[in-house]
Amino acid sequence: MITAFMATGELHAIYVLRREGMTKIRAVGFCLVEDDAGPGVFQVPLWAFDGRPKYGETVICQKCAQRMIAMREPPK
Repeated sequence: MITAFMATGELHAIYVLRREGMTKIRAVGFCLVEDDAGPGVFQVPLWAFDGRPKYGETVICQKCAQRMIAMREPPK
């Protein structure tokens, strides 16, 4: 499973969560998109970021998918 969030109409894999103050949480994706994590943080299967264009009806960020694939594959 991997933690993800919605931003710019796409599902992004979370690289880091940042807290701003007492109540606001910002999520940063592997593609460096940053957005409010208030609407929700999701657990999705790791295979959702294997290069496929959609997870169900949700569009997957291809930059996040490329980074996740690169992390899984050994260097050549």
